[in-house]
Amino acid sequence: MGEAKLKHRVVIVGGGFGGIRAAQQLAKHRDEFDITLISDRPHFEYHAALYRVVTGRSPLEVCIPLSTIFSHSAVKVVEDTAKTVYPKTKQLIGESGSNYAYDSLILALGSQTAYFDVQGLRERSFALGSITDALRMKRHLHEIFDETARQLKDGQKKAIHLVVVGGGTTGVELSGELAIYARVLAKKHRLSPNIVTIDLFEATDRLLARSPEKVSQLAYQRLHRLGVNIFLDTPITERQVETVYLKDVEIRTKTLIWTAGVRPNQLYSTIKGLALNKYGRVLVDPSMQARGTRDLYVIGDAAASAYSGMAQTAVDDGAFVAGGLHRKLHGRPPIGYTKRGTPFGKSCGYTADYRPHQPIAAIPIGPGWAMVLIGNRIVTGWIGWILRKLADLKFFLSILPVRSALVAFTDGYRLSESCPVCSKSDQSHHGA
Repeated sequence: MGEAKLKHRVVIVGGGFGGIRAAQQLAKHRDEFDITLISDRPHFEYHAALYRVVTGRSPLEVCIPLSTIFSHSAVKVVEDTAKTVYPKTKQLIGESGSNYAYDSLILALGSQTAYFDVQGLRERSFALGSITDALRMKRHLHEIFDETARQLKDGQKKAIHLVVVGGGTTGVELSGELAIYARVLAKKHRLSPNIVTIDLFEATDRLLARSPEKVSQLAYQRLHRLGVNIFLDTPITERQVETVYLKDVEIRTKTLIWTAGVRPNQLYSTIKGLALNKYGRVLVDPSMQARGTRDLYVIGDAAASAYSGMAQTAVDDGAFVAGGLHRKLHGRPPIGYTKRGTPFGKSCGYTADYRPHQPIAAIPIGPGWAMVLIGNRIVTGWIGWILRKLADLKFFLSILPVRSALVAFTDGYRLSESCPVCSKSDQSHHGA
């Protein structure tokens, strides 16, 4: 008998959109690839729905165990944090002390919150970068409504002031959801909705600055109708205990939500030989290989490529690199495919260089309303909301068995409140 052929060892770092898709595509060739996926958490977090966790929906939609995704797969999932990468010797060291040798490395780490050295901001604000952040913010909201209700009973007049800094996608989505959710909380705590103020501050001259101007205008109008106060050209300069200092504005609030900045994971800046642009993203060649390296690929948020930072782009990146590795293993040119049409749709052609398609932007602003940008066409309102929900479902179906995908999707409609006052209110409502 001849000796068994050694499999090509692929290590993937990051259990997000890109990492999962790359692992799934490579697992189709389990006889040729030895696949290890390293993630610092045991689950995938669906960041597109994090804002819904803050406003009372079940976290199970957002939090999907990697063991479920890869339950019948050749992918080995390891819970560890990548600490050091040595491209020349093709080794990765984890915080656990483990040494992961590879033939090809795919870095699919997402972004992390950037505070731009603003004094006091990291310590005294809420972010929305993980399920932990979302649950912390949700708990805080219930605490301030409960505290306000108790103070009013004691004869003290108290207002609730929620400040969101950052008019990008996350800030706009969260502000719209908070505008509705705050009214619900006020009613449950027997408070007047009029005591709640929601302000959204943006440092540039318009919301959703990366989108067409018409989209920015529609977002502004929608938030304004929901009662959100919008301040443009107003960057934050300092955050003290209960005071926020912005350009020409001083605000007292216990609740400052920071959505104004992200940066690539800090690991990239520690790897010798990687070329970074001014935003800290890694320069890559047309095969998504980091420039100046061999067999080291960067996909998703940290790649300096078109539409980087979008979930759909990360998914496309993962599929492209996996396809390229398979072709390369068989001595064929490392070409891949470009997806067109619907998000997460099937490939429809080959291209020598990777040219990711422009993602379809779907931005929900309050329950039952969303903007969807398809090319130059904008769909708004309930139809936009349905299209966004279909995109969510399609993604779940792409990574999970049908039954598990439907469970994850429907979990997003379930209420999940731990506040005793809100739980009692819900029980009274259902019993009426």
